[in-house]
Amino acid sequence: MAESQRLVPPPAATPEPQQTELFGDYGASVICASAVILSLAIAVIDKLTGYEMQLTILHLVPIAMVTWSLGRNWGLALSVAVMALWIAMFRGAHGYSTSFYFYWDALVLLVTFVVVTVLLARLRESMQAHEVSVAMLERLDAAAYVLDLQREQVVYGNRRFRKSFDRRPAEELARQPAREAHFHLADGSPAVLRILL
Repeated sequence: MAESQRLVPPPAATPEPQQTELFGDYGASVICASAVILSLAIAVIDKLTGYEMQLTILHLVPIAMVTWSLGRNWGLALSVAVMALWIAMFRGAHGYSTSFYFYWDALVLLVTFVVVTVLLARLRESMQAHEVSVAMLERLDAAAYVLDLQREQVVYGNRRFRKSFDRRPAEELARQPAREAHFHLADGSPAVLRILL
């Protein structure tokens, strides 16, 4: 066999298709522009309908878009900008006896926007970490699985595990030689990652 034929590397595996983002696979500028335009459209409609029919809660849609796609800080920035716009539009239009109640409304809306932004950002971060963990386990050349120690139940098995050991009881799996890493699941229950040897 010729030397050049032995040095040719094997063909690379085809990468798995990427999942598309919830709000599309657009850049930061397109998402920001879309969110700002949507926020301005909601503000104009809110102003036209008057203070009595508040549509401000609809701003959660562009805030969610920005938070999901660009992160918590961008979502918080849009939340503050939306509230500043709302205060500027309705400062003189409210029907309260004192301005305190108007600013209380603004504070309650801002707190709502901030809570939704923080929770959505945490959900996104958690999902990304989960996706990375699953992707890493799926690419292992060995069978691997996660066992919930309280329920003694397999909660995840990679493709090699599913192919060779799926539906076997935990007791039988425990007899297989493996490397183990103990940790806690999101609900706090103890678990073990076992990579079978």
